[in-house]
Amino acid sequence: MSDKFRYFPEDDTEPLTIGEWFDELTWNPSQCYCRIQHYGVNYILYLRRRWTNPWQAYIIKNATSLAAMNRVDVVWSANVFEQHQIHYNNVELELAKNKIISLFYEFDGDFTQLRLLQQNI
Repeated sequence: MSDKFRYFPEDDTEPLTIGEWFDELTWNPSQCYCRIQHYGVNYILYLRRRWTNPWQAYIIKNATSLAAMNRVDVVWSANVFEQHQIHYNNVELELAKNKIISLFYEFDGDFTQLRLLQQNI
């Protein structure tokens, strides 16, 4: 099996592996997730794209799994790419992944944050 196909947890409560991207590109919206830790805090970098729209990028603080992304105590950023006027199309996924990681560290993970209940995804 190719290295491009990484293990994606069947149980959405299972923590994602730190530092690995998990891609769900066969459905709409296409979605990619990467769990990282920064100063002891868990984050999920989340990319999504619907139809012909550009990739959107969100940083989700205090989440370790897909199920945790929907908890009330997690904090979602606004669309980071929109805030920085960054646009990547469907074939620029690797650029989008590299950019959200770079922006995360450039701003030390500190983005204008919105509670999940305020986020309209």
